[in-house]
Amino acid sequence: MRIIGVRVENIFDFLGAVLNYKLFQISDTDISLLTIIIMIVVVWVSAKLSKLVRNYFDRTVFPRFKIADGVRFSLSKIIGYLIITLGIIIALQGLGIKLSALAVFAGFLGVGIGFGMQNVVANIVSGIIILFERPIKEGDMVRLKNTIGFVHKINLRASIIRTIYNEHLIVPNSDFINGVVENMSYEDLKLRLSVKVGVAYGTDPVLVKDALIEAARRTESIMEYPLPVVLFRDFGESALDFELLAWIADPSQRFNIESNLRYTIVEEFKQKDITIAFPQRDIWIRSMPQNS
Repeated sequence: MRIIGVRVENIFDFLGAVLNYKLFQISDTDISLLTIIIMIVVVWVSAKLSKLVRNYFDRTVFPRFKIADGVRFSLSKIIGYLIITLGIIIALQGLGIKLSALAVFAGFLGVGIGFGMQNVVANIVSGIIILFERPIKEGDMVRLKNTIGFVHKINLRASIIRTIYNEHLIVPNSDFINGVVENMSYEDLKLRLSVKVGVAYGTDPVLVKDALIEAARRTESIMEYPLPVVLFRDFGESALDFELLAWIADPSQRFNIESNLRYTIVEEFKQKDITIAFPQRDIWIRSMPQNS
């Protein structure tokens, strides 16, 4: 019996025929199913080796030289990518595929990039820029457009942001490079809170200032220095508008601390008999129609 041109004596001959059947040719090298399987195995082994080497550097080498966390992350990623790339090159050479023979495929790839992969390439390049420049790093608290969250993981094409509601957003890396991103953890971790409040007209402004400063002093995690500041912002339509500015050391606790601060402000205002204003209108009736 013959299958795909090969006489089959037993199941092993059949499997050998299938695995070695030429699918296509690159330069003078025949590419078979077996070749593809070997390539997949080599890439898998390279990825596993990359992980082992990265763990070794993270746990042993980087701590020994006291390398900063951000630099550790960048070097670890680069080492991993280099090992995988080296494994692929060794596999190609071992199979007899010359790298120069891939020039045709590189040309097709370039055409594909020109037409449909601009965004993918832009995101990969942006990922490399992030690894070297480190405008953000894992654990940073960032504001991206209207979303606030923490950088959970930085990959080559996209990064994962964990929002304050524990949602995970996959954000293309080009958004961090081409857009405006507020990094609340960049260099100086201190963050200034702003709490605005309006009090009823007729309230002593000095009394309001003292109450807000005391509320900041009583709230846990509010820093003593820099000192909290109270600003008399404006004469509003229905209230005297004040703003309390205070500093915290951990941006990740921002919303919890703001909430606790507002609770304390309400308590201080009750103790000092200060009324929080609400919108209201006075209607003046100049004349009433006479009943006929």
